[in-house]
Amino acid sequence: MKKTIDTTRIFSFIFAVIMAFSCVSAYAPVKAEAASLAQQKQNIENKIKQSEKELAKLRAEKASEAAIAKKLEAQLADLTSKVSVIQYQKDGIDTQVNNLNSQIATLTTQIAETEDELVEMNESIDKTVELFCQRMRANYMSGSSSFFEIFLQTGDISSLLNRLEMFKRVTDNDQKLVTQLEGEIATAEELKTQLSEKKESSEIKKTELTAKKVELDASIAEYDDILIEIETKVAEHKTVLAKMNGKIAEAEDEVAAYKDDQAAIEAAIKKAEQQQQQKPNGGSSGNHGSATGNISSSGWMWPVPTSSAYISSVYGWRNDPISGQRKFHYGIDIAAPGGSKIIAPKDGTVVYTKHQTSGYGIHLLVNHNNGYYTLYGHCQSLAVSAGQSVKQGQVIAYVGRTGYATGNHLHFEVRDGNGNKLNPSNFVRK
Repeated sequence: MKKTIDTTRIFSFIFAVIMAFSCVSAYAPVKAEAASLAQQKQNIENKIKQSEKELAKLRAEKASEAAIAKKLEAQLADLTSKVSVIQYQKDGIDTQVNNLNSQIATLTTQIAETEDELVEMNESIDKTVELFCQRMRANYMSGSSSFFEIFLQTGDISSLLNRLEMFKRVTDNDQKLVTQLEGEIATAEELKTQLSEKKESSEIKKTELTAKKVELDASIAEYDDILIEIETKVAEHKTVLAKMNGKIAEAEDEVAAYKDDQAAIEAAIKKAEQQQQQKPNGGSSGNHGSATGNISSSGWMWPVPTSSAYISSVYGWRNDPISGQRKFHYGIDIAAPGGSKIIAPKDGTVVYTKHQTSGYGIHLLVNHNNGYYTLYGHCQSLAVSAGQSVKQGQVIAYVGRTGYATGNHLHFEVRDGNGNKLNPSNFVRK
């Protein structure tokens, strides 16, 4: 009897040890996963700190550039004011030039008219003298020899005027003729004086016009130089702001992505902690569609199973199709018709889904529970939701061109638990 009791105790002890070992073995993967997730969380937090530090640095640089931009704007305002003044001066000079041109044209016409009048007056004087001579000749023929002799002794018309008093004895008709001659000669002299003055005035106006033209040319040259300077300053201002805003936007997107990963890992840790309190090997099931894709030697399935899909941009440095700048491409772009199926390359859990109009556009992140994550960007629409378990080959989204995209394609990324973005071509093959 005693022997039987001892045997029972031994078997009971052995059974208890086996059960305990089984429990420990069952919970070991859960604990290991929890430890791995905790390490991933720490790595992500370090990434967030580093990215936020870089973001703070960029914002400080932007503040410095903003100060420079403000100074440029002040210079631009000052230059614009100078341009306005020069333009006003230019308009004034144009008006003066137009007025001078009008004055010169008027003077030229007046000079021509005066010259014509002088010619006519000289012709009239000649006719008057001829008439006077005819009268003298008639007087001579009638016997007034003394008058004719006095006239012949006069050397020119000016001397004749000094002796006109001698001809007071001439008939009334002769006196009237002499008076007419005096008026015509005086008028001719006055016209000559006016002509000289107008010519001199014309020359002065021409000189002023030349000076104004020189001044106008100098003003126009200065105006052009200021315009070029303004355009250069404006271009610099826009370039600086665009570059800084682009860098900050990229840094903010990176921080946001890391925080999404952080939230996903925290959710996974919470789930692992709950599993520690439940019976292991519970398994999961779900209703999902699937599609066939090529499986690489590593066991990953090609994410876009349509035959027309192809890699349009590889992992590595390239000229960004949106900005044109040289940037590193942290994934592969798989071009395919819009609406083509996107499948899960491995089993996993959807970490998060996003519906945004910039960056990745409509996209999702999947945790494959083996230390790797995959991201699917620029989708047309999604077929799964956050927290959902997916199977290899299950349709999770559809190809689109949302966000920063130039055509229908899938932007496919592979990340490790530390947040490092790996070359997807090392995991998937068409």
